[in-house]
Amino acid sequence: MTDEDFAELQKKIHFNFEKRQLLKRALTHKSFSKDNNEKLEFLGDSVLNLTITTLVFKEGNTFNEGQLSRVRSNLVNQTALVKVARFISLDRYLYVGTALKSNNGILKDSVVADSLEAIFGAISLDGGFTAASDVIIKLYRKVLLKNVNLSQIDIRDSKGELQELMQKYGVDVPIYSVLKVSGPEHAPFYEVESSVNVCVSPEKRIKRIVSRGKSSSIKGAEQYAAKSMLDKIRFLEIIKTR
Repeated sequence: MTDEDFAELQKKIHFNFEKRQLLKRALTHKSFSKDNNEKLEFLGDSVLNLTITTLVFKEGNTFNEGQLSRVRSNLVNQTALVKVARFISLDRYLYVGTALKSNNGILKDSVVADSLEAIFGAISLDGGFTAASDVIIKLYRKVLLKNVNLSQIDIRDSKGELQELMQKYGVDVPIYSVLKVSGPEHAPFYEVESSVNVCVSPEKRIKRIVSRGKSSSIKGAEQYAAKSMLDKIRFLEIIKTR
């Protein structure tokens, strides 16, 4: 990797290394060299968890312990790390063995996620925990928390949970439709409806359940609608249809 590449990556992560060798090690996968990023990844994972735990604790002051845990989990899991890593195009800076390289240059999610944690670990060694924490928060606010509040992070998996529940009972998956779009063109606000048809006891008849959600994005509104739907059907005794 050239000096320009190092400078470019450091600009993206908002941190300049005094010991550039630490950054190089953080970018080195075990398939490339024995001097690799595994130990830095271990350190970075701890730095990330403490940083996000502190952030969620401070900003989720109305949340209960369960909500705090779910939000933290959704922000430190591989999916979240991959989104940040892809945003800064981390693939192109990594040193990996030939076997890991794909034709299009895109590496496995686990490789880029682990390498991002290694970078966090390297920053903590080079500039201290506070510097690493600042980098994490800046990246997360730019990629994962931009125009999103922690309540939306908490319900991010509601659609998946609802779909799994419907499949469990052998009924059709939920249908989502946009009911209304309001607000200015540059900042629209969406209202989405979710509907499912379930067979309920004791009547043993098909019942259509409807819920709604609102958000500044369609995906967010769908998540709110799905969460509302889950709250409604948890009180019903659904009969398995197949």
